[in-house]
Amino acid sequence: MIDFFSCTLLVKDSLTKRVDNVSLFRRSNALTFQRLKVPLFLAGATLLFFWPVWIAGYRFPIGGGDLWGQLHPVWSYVAQWLRRGVFPLWHTGMMAGDPIVAEGQYGLFNPLNWPMFLFSPIPTWVISLRGMATLWLAGVGMYFYLHCSPVWRLRGTAAIIGALAYMFADPFVAHLGHPQFNDALAWLPWTLWAVDGAMRHSRRIPLAGGALALVLLAGHGQASLYTALIVGLYALWQSLDAGWKVAPRRVGRLLLVGVLAACLAAPGILPGLERLPYTERALVPFDLRRGYEFPPQMLVDLLAPAFHGRGVGGFWPSWNRVESAYIGAVALYLAVLGLLSTLRQRRTWFLLVLGVLAYLFALGYQGPLYAHVARLPLFADSWKTARAIFGLSFALASGAALGAEALYRGRGKLWSVALLAGSVLLWFAAPSWSAQVPAGIHRLRALGGLRLAALLALPTALLFLVKERRWAWSGLTLLLLGELILQGTWVELESSTGDEHLHAATLAYLRDDPGWFRVDVDGAARGLWSPATLQAAGFEVPQGSGNPMELFAFGQFYWAVPYKGAPAYQLFGAKYIVVPKGAPPGGEGIWPVFTADPLVDIHLNTNALTRVWLVYDTLPVSRIEEAYTVVFAPDFVPARMAVVENGPDLEDAGEPGGAGALEVLAYGPNRVRIFVRTAEPALLVLSDIFYPGWRASLDGEPTPLYKADGIFRGVFVPAGEHRVEMRFFPASLRLGLGLAMAGVCLVMVIWGRRRANG
Repeated sequence: MIDFFSCTLLVKDSLTKRVDNVSLFRRSNALTFQRLKVPLFLAGATLLFFWPVWIAGYRFPIGGGDLWGQLHPVWSYVAQWLRRGVFPLWHTGMMAGDPIVAEGQYGLFNPLNWPMFLFSPIPTWVISLRGMATLWLAGVGMYFYLHCSPVWRLRGTAAIIGALAYMFADPFVAHLGHPQFNDALAWLPWTLWAVDGAMRHSRRIPLAGGALALVLLAGHGQASLYTALIVGLYALWQSLDAGWKVAPRRVGRLLLVGVLAACLAAPGILPGLERLPYTERALVPFDLRRGYEFPPQMLVDLLAPAFHGRGVGGFWPSWNRVESAYIGAVALYLAVLGLLSTLRQRRTWFLLVLGVLAYLFALGYQGPLYAHVARLPLFADSWKTARAIFGLSFALASGAALGAEALYRGRGKLWSVALLAGSVLLWFAAPSWSAQVPAGIHRLRALGGLRLAALLALPTALLFLVKERRWAWSGLTLLLLGELILQGTWVELESSTGDEHLHAATLAYLRDDPGWFRVDVDGAARGLWSPATLQAAGFEVPQGSGNPMELFAFGQFYWAVPYKGAPAYQLFGAKYIVVPKGAPPGGEGIWPVFTADPLVDIHLNTNALTRVWLVYDTLPVSRIEEAYTVVFAPDFVPARMAVVENGPDLEDAGEPGGAGALEVLAYGPNRVRIFVRTAEPALLVLSDIFYPGWRASLDGEPTPLYKADGIFRGVFVPAGEHRVEMRFFPASLRLGLGLAMAGVCLVMVIWGRRRANG
């Protein structure tokens, strides 16, 4: 029998354990909330920054930008095929086909795009949320980097100020229409934080390699290159700062990080490098690769971002619109305090060196730095140096966090006095300073921006003097957030006018045609109905979007066609042409068939060839220039003859056109299958562009793929019944996937050693 005291002890022990478990649970929840508090705050700040999108129905960016003109149609296409279980490497709906796997801006390997692909069609709000999420990601990364990195270890409130200054800086706001640019910038603080860990613990090498791989997979070559350079500079500083005994070990780990990142990012990098020589950008002579450089005059925009205008409609100078390094006047004042008060610290000198180098590089040929690297690989093909100014924004945002940290130690009193004096001088100097701006609305904005910066200096200086640090930090945070919202919210927003519904009847008319055809948009109608809108609606359009990374062979061919009635135009398979309201037909055999649209008319092109056809008469040539001489001749008959580069020489022995039949068994982004029946040898021509990576087979056996009629694909077919198949899977992608698998194996080895070592 158990005595009374034993029972009492058992009950007491049980209750004690229960209380301990409850306490542990509460502490765990409290710790989880503390960790989520800042990301939730930054999420709220992001939603507040973009309040017109959620409340007033606005969208970004002004003028369409890359987001709606280039990316949205491709993303819609990818989502459509993913729902069918196909990962599209090739886009059949733009130009005469495009290797989208080889254009990093489309982001097929960018994980930040993958949630969008769950929607088909992709709603506007999803694309807007995707663009906003990048800014939030940048802010959260900046906070954890400044707060948790062994290099900084700043207080949470100071890190929040640095995060707000970075995530809403002008380089981010100016590129809301280029989310792939912002992606690289957003991964920068995460990568630096991961590099800190990798240099100190080998088991964190995979995290650093993965973070750097995400920078490379962001999809914007310039942003990825400049971000990787900052990471390299940071890693070099951290290695040398550790001393000569530790430096070799850190350098070895960093080299492993670089190798791992290159392997993991190889599926996106290698196809892009293969595509580069075929793009329009590659045709730009080296001497002309300039013009997008940061003007020194724009340093004043650090105080007043509207001094030279912001956004497409507000930028008034004669040079190309470029982003400034603006992080908020409040943050700038904090940055000056932070950098001056910590000049004895090596981390401060790193920020100073980074900011100066970023500024000198952004100057391009105006500065002393860029000319020495301009001809190096990668630099020669990404010459828009002004975009490197985000490095200065990053350095200043980090300096602002240092300034907030300096307030805790009571170092802001002297600076507050100087700031008050400076605000008075700025207020009275603003009219003469803004006199260089053209009169009118531009000068009013410049003057207003300078005087707002002067006014913001007053509460900033007063908050420096507040003894209760918590109130000072909170006040500075709200003041900075309010300034950034006031100055940046409307820069890249436009109202949703509902124009997408104007062409509903026209789209319905085109969809009623069950045939396989392309829809072209006349050059005069591009401002009335964008080809991108047709692509997003699911139509194939023989035009690009103005992307400088487009295949130059197609653009050269398309714009060389003299008029819509020319024989060469038949090769595009454009059955319908969108023209301005009341425009005359573009040639014989072209006439209006739909005129109910309020802005445009639809013309039927009866001359258009089907998308695939047989020819029995070929003319072999050795160079594309010879092919163009024939194809663009007014007497060329593409339905009867084809010009083949280094291909077979066929002569029509029977009646012109021969005798044959075709059946398209499959046509998609990665594969084409066609059944051919012909009484004599023929050339099968598909009006899709010739590009490395396409392979052809005849009845299951490999067969040559020829360049037909200048830029299209052709396959020789002997007499009889045959199955022709074309597949797209470039060798660069195969190599990239192999390297990525090697990178995954390297990660498993590193983590396996970690488990073995306990």
